[in-house]
Parts: sequence; C-alpha cells; structure tokens
Amino acid sequence: MKFDSRLLSIYAAVTGTMILALILAQMYWKHRLTKWAESQHFQLVSFRGAWFFEGPSAWTRSRNQHVFRVVTRDRDGITRYCWIMFGTFWGFTWGEPITKVEWSDADD
Repeated sequence: MKFDSRLLSIYAAVTGTMILALILAQMYWKHRLTKWAESQHFQLVSFRGAWFFEGPSAWTRSRNQHVFRVVTRDRDGITRYCWIMFGTFWGFTWGEPITKVEWSDADD
C-alpha cells in the first residue's frame, strides 16, 4: 500500500479540528454553568451533558435544548444535584439563557 502524505495531513487536520471543537465546547459550558452557580451563591463541583433519556423533558427535547447534570456545593459545604436546561424546544429563550433548573437529592 502506497503512503499518501496528503491524505494523512487531511485526516490529521480533521481530527485536530474535532478535538479543538470538543475542548472549546467544554470550556464554553463550564463558563456558563460557573456563572450560573456563582449567581446562586454556589460553587460548581462538576457537570456532564445529559443523554437523550435523562433529565427534564427526556425523550421530548429538541436539538435546541442543552441539558446538564450539575453538582454544586453551597457555603455550608452541602452538595446538591440538579438538572439545568438551556434553550427552548423552538430555540429561542427571550433573553433567559437557563430555561429550567430541577433540583434532586439523588446522585444519579
């Protein structure tokens, strides 16, 4: 099999671009969630994106809605868990970036 350096360069560029996009997305959502947590007098401990079958409006969310499982800590050191949804089904929020916060005591 003949080695084609142009093809390898294209694969490397596409892979690098995808990795960069994932890193930038993670940084963006961490910034947004940290700002929300600070506005509520919490510390953001961790977060992860929700699968399509998890959280508020599971199975009925649109691609315009982004849901995260968030772990926070309050000033007393108490850890709390919530689901946070950004966006609406149709994609606009009328200036309100977070459209739903649903608190739960379970770590799932």
